Amino acid sequence: MARILIITKNLLAEQELQTILQRSNDEVYCSFDLMFDAQFSPQIIKYFSVVIFSDTISTLDISKHYASFKKNGLAIIRKGQKEDLKKSEFPYLIDEIDEWIEPKETDISIIEKIAKLTHGGTTNTPTLENSNSERDKKNAELFFFSLSSNEKKFLYHLYHYQKNETVLSRDKLCSLIWETEATKSNLCQLSNLTNRIKKKLTANHFPEGELITTWNKGYFLGDLLFFELEKYMN
Repeated sequence: MARILIITKNLLAEQELQTILQRSNDEVYCSFDLMFDAQFSPQIIKYFSVVIFSDTISTLDISKHYASFKKNGLAIIRKGQKEDLKKSEFPYLIDEIDEWIEPKETDISIIEKIAKLTHGGTTNTPTLENSNSERDKKNAELFFFSLSSNEKKFLYHLYHYQKNETVLSRDKLCSLIWETEATKSNLCQLSNLTNRIKKKLTANHFPEGELITTWNKGYFLGDLLFFELEKYMN
């Protein structure tokens, strides 16, 4: 099974490609933001083995960001026509792109190209301990992958204050996230952020109590979430 990241500006435009890849039991994620986050979130990027740049992504954008994927070991596929790249101002990218998905490419051809790029991965059966460890790692990676910008800010500031053994109040957290004094509106948004993060923790199989709200004091991270954030920040 290959883990494939599709970089696209239009998720609906990639539904057919997703269906083709998932039919061969590949794990497929679509994102636009990860193109920009790749440089700063290698622990997420390394989860994937292949990145496909959709034809909704400009060659200029690819030229700016492809290196972040390359250095993390991902094979690069471009959806489009190779001849168009030769005529562009970025012909050097031909040597950086490992495969192409061209218009009217057959389903089996696409599947074979993915298999060729990902061939050689280990087929050993993992031990139960390693399997559990890999599953926990995957859950943490998918949790961080699912966070919005403000949710990341929430956890980032909470982690740093807790690391310094300082309680972060709701008002202070509001001012850090939105860079303004706390308002009723921001405090309400903060509660919504908290609830969304808790739901994402549950969805990614974190135990209960990893994000704790203490009345009149603030928020606290559970030991597991603090540990995962420490790895994520470094």
